[in-house]
Amino acid sequence: MVTTTDPSATVYIPDTSALIENPDALDRLLSDGNVVVLLHQVVEELGRLQASRGKSEGVRHAARQVTRKVLELRRAGLIHHHVERLLRHEINGYSFKPTPDGGILAWEPDGDTMVPYPSDSGDNLILAGARRIAGVASSIPNPEYRVVVISEDSNVLLKCDAVGIEAEHLRYGKVQLESVDEVYSGIVEAVAPEDAWERFIASGPPGERSLPLSVLDPSVIDDIHVNTGVILDCGETILVTRANPDEGRLEDLRYAQYWDRKRHLYRPRPILGMTPRDPYQTLAMEFMLDPEVQLVVLDGPAGSGKTRLMVAAGLYQLVGQPTSLRFSARSAKLTQASRYENGLLLLRPEHASSQYELGYLPGDYENKLAPWLEPFFQAVRSLSSLNDHDFMGELEATDRIHLLSTSMLRGLDIEQSLVLVDELQNGDRHLAKTLMSRFSSSSKVVLAGCLDPVQIDNPYVDWRSNALTRIKVAYRGFGPQVAQVRLQNNYRGPISTRADVL
Repeated sequence: MVTTTDPSATVYIPDTSALIENPDALDRLLSDGNVVVLLHQVVEELGRLQASRGKSEGVRHAARQVTRKVLELRRAGLIHHHVERLLRHEINGYSFKPTPDGGILAWEPDGDTMVPYPSDSGDNLILAGARRIAGVASSIPNPEYRVVVISEDSNVLLKCDAVGIEAEHLRYGKVQLESVDEVYSGIVEAVAPEDAWERFIASGPPGERSLPLSVLDPSVIDDIHVNTGVILDCGETILVTRANPDEGRLEDLRYAQYWDRKRHLYRPRPILGMTPRDPYQTLAMEFMLDPEVQLVVLDGPAGSGKTRLMVAAGLYQLVGQPTSLRFSARSAKLTQASRYENGLLLLRPEHASSQYELGYLPGDYENKLAPWLEPFFQAVRSLSSLNDHDFMGELEATDRIHLLSTSMLRGLDIEQSLVLVDELQNGDRHLAKTLMSRFSSSSKVVLAGCLDPVQIDNPYVDWRSNALTRIKVAYRGFGPQVAQVRLQNNYRGPISTRADVL
């Protein structure tokens, strides 16, 4: 008989949503003597999700991954019946062999659905299984087991509270922050010393000016990484710089602003007639136009200009300024032959902003994707009108615009392309990893999204676990190839701004 390790005082009951959010959570829970009970309803739901055409590829992939993990444990004889015996220490010769990490995995004990909850609800079946296990644990003299349901489903958590079962969100694999405001913004704002402006102007010609990092208060130095945007309050004016810690300095912007010699101040540079409206938008445009920065991550509230800014920067790098009109004296210096021979690639996670699905979409591949990518097309049309130039027609005629579905990323090499990805807060862990592993060094990618929980339409992720947050955390301070900018202001108008309080 195999010796059984002493279980800990924790019995975990993961539901489907927790396992889908992070399949590796099963391995994590099965450690340190924990008992994990696998519910029959969870196994059924995993089977349905694997074949569901209404779910994203990330969800289907996660369901397959969890099922494979369970099958491996089954092959090794590590899933046990009679969890009641284990909890009551009535083993009587039955061996509960632990997993390699020291946990014990058991099937759900048989029983009925809780009254008055109907049995046609998967949540109720999960709740009933948890209630039976909790009942067994509480019936033991001097109870020593803590029974906890792990779920990402708010309804399950609330029902557990209502019937007195302890329940928690999954913590493993998530960003351990208290609020969304703590997610890295890529921006530092500081008050400049009295002589900072004069020192900066005197340090060199426009585009080559700098200040030492020592002008910053030591309390913000830990937030400074390469390409951190630093906004200095110089009293009567604002100085917008980018950090270069390797050189120990704050450097002048080179692409998104110009020096007005007559008025002796900096002005944001219009790109295709679109002028950045604040320092945050200026920094976003700076990094999107910088050919040395391969990954730009934008986040910000609805109406902050993420989509329009990235489309303007993308079109400018592919087409240049198509009219004879010049919006500033130095704009011509930005124009260069495009390095992105494969053109513009547009991508957006396919999650509807309501419970109603679009249903069958007629047409070919691009016709089916077009409704999801309409915000991009709207921005292109707006810039076309502003510049009196058909950008879409030019890109289509030269085969330099491509639409991509998140379900078609597997095995794809993205080379010599300018890639725009919007609404990334609706992506999951699977999408984050699959997407970021596709890019070659000859491509540039701009990712955008909003971490406001109201803007997250994917029920399987939250602000701590979605693709945008995961990428922001993973690439924080990565190197000179990466920049992140958080936009701040809603510019759609007073009605749109008022909606923030709804």
